[in-house]
Amino acid sequence: MYYFKKYHKTLSIIFIITVLSLVNTARIKPDNLPIIPHFDKIVHFLMYFTLGFIFMFEYYIHHHKTIKRISKILILPLIYGGLMEILQYSITPYRSGDWWDMLANSCGIFSAFVAVAFFRNNTFLRKWMLFPLKQPMFKA
Repeated sequence: MYYFKKYHKTLSIIFIITVLSLVNTARIKPDNLPIIPHFDKIVHFLMYFTLGFIFMFEYYIHHHKTIKRISKILILPLIYGGLMEILQYSITPYRSGDWWDMLANSCGIFSAFVAVAFFRNNTFLRKWMLFPLKQPMFKA
């Protein structure tokens, strides 16, 4: 329960990525989607950028660690990304693990690290991560 309270945003994103990674996408017709080359790699990059950013920023806020210390926890989202690719390959007959997807995942995580290093002292992000909407956004 301790980790869920501190890392509820990160755990929610992990749940969403897990479901999206293991769901059958055979019903999605390519004719309905815009034609963008390597669109799935862009999606992988954005999913893991979001995961990495939220995880590292939550870690920074809760533990007040230096950016050098935060770099050591990069291994956790990288392991998770690799595990998702292995699970796609091994337990789903309709999905396949791909090295290029893993590269897109890794690029997203490392880009998130750069963003956290850049934004770590941003007061708006700190307030959003620590105290999300404790006051009503609009007064009635």
